[in-house]
Amino acid sequence: MANQKYPVGIETFSELIEEGYVYVDKTEYIHRLIERGKYYFLSRPRRFGKSLLLSTIKSFFEGRRNLFKNLAIDQYPYDWEPHPVFHLNFVNANTSSIEGLHSILIAQISKWERQYGRDESEIDLSQRFYGVIERAVAATGHKAVVLIDEYDKFLVATIDNPDLNRIFRDTLKPIYGTLKAADSFIRFAMLTGVTRFSRLSVFSDMNNLRDISLNNDFAAICGITESEIRHFLSPGVERIAKKLDISFEEAFSRLKQNYDGYHFTSDRTDLYNPFSLLYALEDSKIGDYWFASGTPTFLLEALRSRVGNIRDFFNSEIDDASLGEIESYSDDPTALLFQTGYLTIKGVSEENGDYLLGLPNEEVGRGIFKGILPIFSGMGKDESRNFIRTFTREVKSGNAETFMQFLKSFLSDIPYDLSKNKPEVYFENNIYIICRLLGMEIQTEYRTSHGRIDILMKTDKFIYVIELKLNGTATSAMNQIESKEYTLPFATDGRQIIKIGIGFSKRTRNISRWLISR
Repeated sequence: MANQKYPVGIETFSELIEEGYVYVDKTEYIHRLIERGKYYFLSRPRRFGKSLLLSTIKSFFEGRRNLFKNLAIDQYPYDWEPHPVFHLNFVNANTSSIEGLHSILIAQISKWERQYGRDESEIDLSQRFYGVIERAVAATGHKAVVLIDEYDKFLVATIDNPDLNRIFRDTLKPIYGTLKAADSFIRFAMLTGVTRFSRLSVFSDMNNLRDISLNNDFAAICGITESEIRHFLSPGVERIAKKLDISFEEAFSRLKQNYDGYHFTSDRTDLYNPFSLLYALEDSKIGDYWFASGTPTFLLEALRSRVGNIRDFFNSEIDDASLGEIESYSDDPTALLFQTGYLTIKGVSEENGDYLLGLPNEEVGRGIFKGILPIFSGMGKDESRNFIRTFTREVKSGNAETFMQFLKSFLSDIPYDLSKNKPEVYFENNIYIICRLLGMEIQTEYRTSHGRIDILMKTDKFIYVIELKLNGTATSAMNQIESKEYTLPFATDGRQIIKIGIGFSKRTRNISRWLISR
């Protein structure tokens, strides 16, 4: 079984090739970009391969043909003449203050000026940026290439801080406006980021900036497909299979369940998260890697601030225009959840052509529900983990009385300010989040021929049919289960059916009484 070196955390193409790391060849897409246009924008979630893509493009335009030996782009008749490349990278920038932005811009432009010179009449940063591009073209005889990695880093980081966000916008606008001003000097330009901020000059001024984020021809420009895993990375899958004492196909299936399922275009090309996949292959372990690398708290808070059934956020519908850009997440965080990788395209509505969104895979599902349980419940992370562990044991054992007592105690600890507006919604949301963390199948408002079951939970051995009566009695809830024959669709299922009628008090924001029937 061949050993492979996986480029975990490596985003520089030259280092990857020269140090012998395995490379999933994406250079055919670079050929398409170069041949079809001049200005591009690509949106993808964080840690999805954007930085490596720009680094690869940088090496190509620097004429470093030795790095591309036996790769797809090497078959095309390019002259491989070096171009001056201006690579502006905001990935690891300090986004907490305007000084962080100024320092990275000054450092980068000063570096280019040491190479190509500076005109003292150029005062502000945008003038200096334009001037250094002009002089580089004059000095080399070749047009310039401009690559901007995570162009929106400062804007996304401060989306919940309008004042600082506005300062960042005002600073970045003239920098990005340089692309239009220097058009005659530019051979190729590409910006990557998480989302489109349409009010930035780069989008409003440059009508020829082509957004390929939802383009089927570039669906797999970042991320890894199943066929690419089998072609380039199968030794790593074999190692996982050997370590877990399972077959190759079973190991592949587990990788798919955890890291596959991303779709960024209407043809729904299946993509694996490269960050998590490469970590799993390196460690020979199915773990949670991407979510652990950082999650914006404001996203999770946005879900809580819009009180409603939490499941609706993970089964959303959105039109093409709304999916591509965002100016605010406060009204509806759906688009930002898609752009940041927590939702993905699951289908296209036959009725109106809108995109249907859902969770991409189990890793994201576990991560996001672990993240939002403390926010919805008010518990600390350690406390929520202990709660999930205990609740799991009781539910999967069919100990309905015990887990109902435990649930009532849990709900009584939710701070008043979290549940005061719609306590019944908070009850349903917490049940939904908990059951998703248990890995259980759960549905709310489950339709039957006679009505809708409030909550339907399924484990390997049990089916729970739960009816909730707000300011009503447990008896009336149980009577509804019986009279509307809610258990009838599961009569031949084989699992034991447990019926629970719950009276819920709006005044106390908690369960008042319950009845259990098997």
